[in-house]
This record gives sequence, structure tokens and C-alpha cells, in this order.
Amino acid sequence: MRVSRLLRGALAVGAVGAVAAGLLASPASARPSDSVKIPGLCNASYNVATARGFDVSKVASKRVVIYDGVTVSLTSNGWAASYAKDPSWALWFHSLNWLVPLALDDPETAIEVFEERDAALPDPGSSTNNKTRKPLGWTQGQFRTRLETATCLYAMTGDERLIPIAKRLVSANMDPDRYPGPPNGPAHNHGTMSNIALVQAGRAFDMKKWIDYAVGRFERDLPDVFSNCGMMWEQSSTYQEHNVSLWNRAARVLDVPLDKPEFALGALVRPDGVLEAVGDGQPEPDMMPNGATLWCPDTGWAAGTPDPSTHYTVHFGPETDRHGHRDHGSITWYAFDIPVLSDRGLYDKKRDRRFDFAKSMAAHSVFEPVGFDAYKATTKGKRGKGTSFTLTDSADGISRQRRISISSTQLVVRDRGRGAKEWIQHWQLAPGWTPTKTGAEHTSGATLTLSCSNINAVQVETFTAWRTSEVAWDLQCLVTARGKKASLSTTLTVSPPS
Repeated sequence: MRVSRLLRGALAVGAVGAVAAGLLASPASARPSDSVKIPGLCNASYNVATARGFDVSKVASKRVVIYDGVTVSLTSNGWAASYAKDPSWALWFHSLNWLVPLALDDPETAIEVFEERDAALPDPGSSTNNKTRKPLGWTQGQFRTRLETATCLYAMTGDERLIPIAKRLVSANMDPDRYPGPPNGPAHNHGTMSNIALVQAGRAFDMKKWIDYAVGRFERDLPDVFSNCGMMWEQSSTYQEHNVSLWNRAARVLDVPLDKPEFALGALVRPDGVLEAVGDGQPEPDMMPNGATLWCPDTGWAAGTPDPSTHYTVHFGPETDRHGHRDHGSITWYAFDIPVLSDRGLYDKKRDRRFDFAKSMAAHSVFEPVGFDAYKATTKGKRGKGTSFTLTDSADGISRQRRISISSTQLVVRDRGRGAKEWIQHWQLAPGWTPTKTGAEHTSGATLTLSCSNINAVQVETFTAWRTSEVAWDLQCLVTARGKKASLSTTLTVSPPS
């Protein structure tokens, strides 16, 4: 397919918005004040630096920066300090986005520090592994975001010292052995963002060949980004939003409409405009629902709006990977215009207890085999009449079957399991619900009744936005296997406020 100059222009214009849309780990944008002069393509870098927190007051005098609560000495040894235990911190620190606010007041120091970092930690090449590259700042995400910062600083300053640095970063971005996508791997949003960064850099540094290279990748990758039903393969509702945003402009100009991906995204959105955070990421607020029914057995999604006040999602599909959680069989449920069951989201990407909890079965409305925390399997789904589904999976001596029936007032779930002595049905209540002896009561006055007799209410955290935690409850129905088999049927009934 021949790509027009219109596409190149649209990508250049849309690059800022697309990159900003990729900040799934960021809260609402914190932009500079109107009195600060900053190019639009710097907004994404500035927003991430602001969201994580920075202190650049001692960079000029002592070569010390505090970034996201970590103090770093900007010396040869300090640059290479290992923070591999927190990949998200290492990604954004080595992006040098914190140089953008520094450059607003002291561009000379910002460029000098960029040069010093470039000299201290040269590219180790594609023959090394990510464990080696991470503390050096040369993973794909790190050099891609650093190219965005270099492009921003060049737009701000026009300083020619940035040109050779940008060329080295572009070379890494163009390296097929380090590209997260075809031909060495499946299409991935990181590859898309890498190409957007190349387009930005090509425009800023007046390098047409960088733009042409990125456009060629766009053209090749697009057919593999979304499945036949319109959902992408990254096992996260918010990454569906992210990929639709990234690809929208390019696809329209390429005359390859994104009707199915946009339809699938709209079906996942509740009537109140909320996209449940299934898998990694934090969704944007006030999204547009379409009230449609979604059925994607290959990628593992079902969603629908049976009536204007009811909505559900069911997640299953391929073995957990990429941005997915151990949430196969999970259900979200919205009834009488009230969120009843929600997913817990993700606090941030720091590898700690909150991260482990958010990824675990214990953070989702699933049937958990106790003692098998690492259980993951491909879960197959069949759709019955109306809003009924049957999910099955088996691996590592464990097998499960879940039958689901959803209506505006009731959720009926019948679980069977084999291979574990104890099992838990988790019912993750949305914020606003308080446990009672028979279920829960909502702040609106609505009530929830569970039919299972052995209910255990566990207080948990739910992560409604970036680094935001609220109190919520997990109602657990417990069952002990008889012999090798366990079975448990539970009916959840919602009564509206009186």
C-alpha cells in the first residue's frame, strides 16, 4: 500500500496526543502554567516527570537529582546504579523526562547533563540482554522515551549537541532485533509508540528517512494489532483504549477503518462512562459507551448492556501474558446504575505487595484453587442463550468449569473444580459497599444478597487511579473438596434503593 504525505503529516500532528495516551501509569495530566513556554510535544515528558515527582534544584551545582523519591548522583557510577527491581522507575528515570522542567529554567545544564549521560552509558548493542541493558538505560522503552525527551529539548532549544545523541537513539529504535513487534514478535503497543517517536524526531530534526521508516512499520503491523472481533491481544481493557488511540489517526488515513476496535472498546464501557480496569493500566474518565454486546472467544472477552442500567464484562482467553492478570473467569457487574462487582486495577508498576495483589486471583471475581497461586491456563469460553456463558480451563493438575448467567437483578454462578482441597469464590465489591451477614449494603441504600452460606468478608484495597487506593471488600464463598472435586453455586441478587 502506498502511503501518502497526508499520513506523514497526520502522524506528526497526532504524535503528541498518541504518546500522551500511552501514559497508562499516569494520573490526570499536570501541565505547566500558562506563563511557561513549552512546545506541545514536550507535554507528555513533562507530565510524567510531574506525576512521579522531581527535584532538579541541585543538578547544576552538585549533579544530584531526586526522581520519584530516589536520590541519584549524576556521575558515571551513579548513572549506572541498578534499580532493576523497579522496571517502571528505571524506564522513566532513564527517559530523562526530568530534564524538561530543568530546561525551562536552565537549558544549558539540561543539555550538558544529557551529553554526560550519553557519554557515560553508551549503547551496549542488541547482543546484550535486558537485565544488562536496564541499569544502563538501553531497554527499548528507555531509549524510545529518551528519544522523545531529546526531540522535546531540541524543539525547545535548537541545540545542535542533541543531533548526534538523537541519531544514536534513532539507530536503536530502528534496530529490528530490539523492535517489539514483527518480524521477530507479535505486534505490540511499544512498537507503535516507538514508531510515533521516530515520526516526532523526523519532523523535529528534519530527517524524512526516519519518518518513512516508521510509516513502513505502521503499514506492516496494523493488520496484526487487533483480532477479528476488534479486541487486541494484550489482555487489558485499558490497553484496548490505548491501542485504539495510538492507531486511530494512522488507520483512518491508510483507509483501514478501526470500526471493530472502536466498537469493542465502546461495548466494554459501562452506561455511566466508566471503563473497568481489567488487567494493567488506569482508564480515562468519562468514556463513551455504545450499549452493544461483545463476544470475542479468541481473545477472551464478553461484555454487554442488557438494559440501560445494567452492564457486565467477563474475561477469559489465552494463558496470562503481557498486561494480563490471573483473572480468567472474572466478572464485573453494574446493576440499577450502581457498580456492584469491579476489578481492583493497578496501583502503579512498582514490584511490591500491591503489584502482586493486583495481579493475583485474590484481586478478581474468580474461582480460586487455594495454594495454587501460580495457576494459569488458556480458558475457553462458550456463549449460551442470552447472557449466559460457560468457561473451562485445565493445567498443572487443576481443572475448572464456571457457568455464568447474568440479568439486571441477579448473577448466578456455578463453579466446579478439581485438583485442590480448598476453593474460594471471590466477589470483588465496588467501592461504596459494606458487608452484612447476608451480603452487602450500598451507600445508595441498595442491597446485595449472596446465596452461599459460608461467607467471609475480607477488606482489601482497590486502585481507582494512578497511585490511588480506596477501601473495598472481597466477599468470599468458601468450599472444601469432597474427594477430588469441589462444586459451589452462588446467586447474587441486587435490590435497588427503596
